[in-house]
Amino acid sequence: MDTWWLVALRGVAAILFGILAFIWPKITLLTLVWLYGAYALIHGVLALIQAFTGPKEGRRTGSLVFEGIISIVVGAIAFFVPGITALALLLLIAAWAS
Repeated sequence: MDTWWLVALRGVAAILFGILAFIWPKITLLTLVWLYGAYALIHGVLALIQAFTGPKEGRRTGSLVFEGIISIVVGAIAFFVPGITALALLLLIAAWAS
């Protein structure tokens, strides 16, 4: 079964996240954290789907399952503890900028 479309869908979700951040320049921090949380949840679910329906050659299943679970946990944290997520996003952006 060919699952290239799952990788493409994950990319579309990332691009959509970026576009929404540019469309709403006066976006509040909480909304940005929620957008990130939604992206992380969608990314995690799609990674798990790809892990269990993708081709078994190459056996990246373990890393995709790990990536999916971590993304879902991070997405849930973004919704339930937005303050920590905002701090983590700030530190990540600062690290990229330096």
